[in-house]
Amino acid sequence: MKRNLVPLLGIAFVVAVATTGIFYGLFVGRIRDSEASAAKRTIVVAARAIDRGRQVDAADLKLSPWAGALPPGVYQRVEDVVGKTIYRPALENEPITEDRTVVEENKGERGVIARGMRAISVRISESNGLMPFLRAGHRVDLQVVNLRGNDPVVRTLLQNAEVLSVQGAENNGQASVPVVNLLVDPRDADRVALADSAARIRLLLRNQTDEEHLARPAVEFRQVFTEPLLRAPATPAAAPGLAPGAPVARVDFEVKLVSGRSSFFEDNASRLTGPPQEAAVRIAALQRGVASDAVMRPQELLSAETLRAADQGAVMVRAGTSWKAANGNACGLRIQLLPRLGGNGAIRLRVEPEMTMEWGQGSTTRRVVADVDLSDGQTMALSGFGRAAESANLLQKIFGGRVNPGASQDLVVLITPRVMAPVVQAAR
Repeated sequence: MKRNLVPLLGIAFVVAVATTGIFYGLFVGRIRDSEASAAKRTIVVAARAIDRGRQVDAADLKLSPWAGALPPGVYQRVEDVVGKTIYRPALENEPITEDRTVVEENKGERGVIARGMRAISVRISESNGLMPFLRAGHRVDLQVVNLRGNDPVVRTLLQNAEVLSVQGAENNGQASVPVVNLLVDPRDADRVALADSAARIRLLLRNQTDEEHLARPAVEFRQVFTEPLLRAPATPAAAPGLAPGAPVARVDFEVKLVSGRSSFFEDNASRLTGPPQEAAVRIAALQRGVASDAVMRPQELLSAETLRAADQGAVMVRAGTSWKAANGNACGLRIQLLPRLGGNGAIRLRVEPEMTMEWGQGSTTRRVVADVDLSDGQTMALSGFGRAAESANLLQKIFGGRVNPGASQDLVVLITPRVMAPVVQAAR
């Protein structure tokens, strides 16, 4: 019996070895084929850093090998991406995916609205020629044209507004009108809505690096034929309605940026004309005769400059350096000053500080508008641009290594206007 089992066991062993060899050959071969196939896969990545709002071309892209599972929505051919607009900025060698690009068909449905901002749609009736160049992420100025009355008027209502999306055209049985979605401050939303319903709207496309906010008064139709197109750069701007050859008053602003204490206003309460205005930014005037040097220590001075403005002409204070948020928006502090001169050296100064900082993956902007009554040579102070937890970080961002870390530090801006002798505007 045992002799009969030996041949059977031998046959079984040979069959088992053969079966194992066949199975191993087939299984391992497929694994190797799969790995070789995965190693050959390539995806589209950024050949260089790409900013938000840029329409990419072939030079911005390259193919890169990719092992393992492909990222969701990744592109594998460069030609599939060329011509698309980048909605979220990409760093060099980052994969380009569908959720990073914006095409006109999705109408900005992936748009992200920053905290404290609003999205609003406007019908662009007067800028059809500009629409083919407009993309999500671009920056624009919004003009409103009022044709009612005897003298048509145009006014710049928004400056440096972000485009969320371009929806093509709206057609309700009439001529097609392009629709653009803009990101606006809630305080501007009502005015934009009224302008959209009762006036004609035009857009001015900005350079992406141009962040200027200029004082631009309304222009009446008659001024098109009475105002010159060119002005000498050194000639101060005239107040509205001022005849050629009339004297133009000038204001020099001495501006000092100080690394002060968070309790600045409390420490100098006896030197103020009254308690500071309580808003997103605290603003107060020093008593007449109190110099700016009396409320600061020499080592606290971060920067000092003198800016010049004409009566009713705006000038911009830029504090330190600016930086970029994760969404590509510029962050930093700027303060617009608009003086209106009265008699005996009286000055009504409109102060508009604007602070833009990171918020999550994007940015948020806080803007304040205040009117302060001063006299010639009287100093005013601004502080509290960042919330308590942000103050020290804000100083580090704006002035870098020039500021010693400290939770009690806050940025204080001291502004002293001085009325200069009137100059005579050159005859036109």
